Amino acid sequence: MKKLGLLRLFVCLPLIALIIPNITESLMNPNYEVPLIHVIAGAALIAIIGICTVLIYYLQKQSLKVQYQRNKN
Repeated sequence: MKKLGLLRLFVCLPLIALIIPNITESLMNPNYEVPLIHVIAGAALIAIIGICTVLIYYLQKQSLKVQYQRNKN
C-alpha cells in the first residue's frame, strides 16, 4: 500500500508539469490549442491516480476488516 501511495504521488508530478505550461500558454495566447498528446497523457495519468486511489481504499478497507475480525475473536 505504501508503494501505491508513492506511485500516486510521483504520477501527480508529471501531470502538474503538463498542466502548468498549457495553462500559462492558454492565458497568454488565446488561439493556443493544447496538443492531443498532452490531453492523452494527462488522461492516462489521471486514470493511474484514480486506480491507485481505489486500490489504496480497497486495501485499507480489507485491513480494517481483518483487524476487526481478529479483535472480535
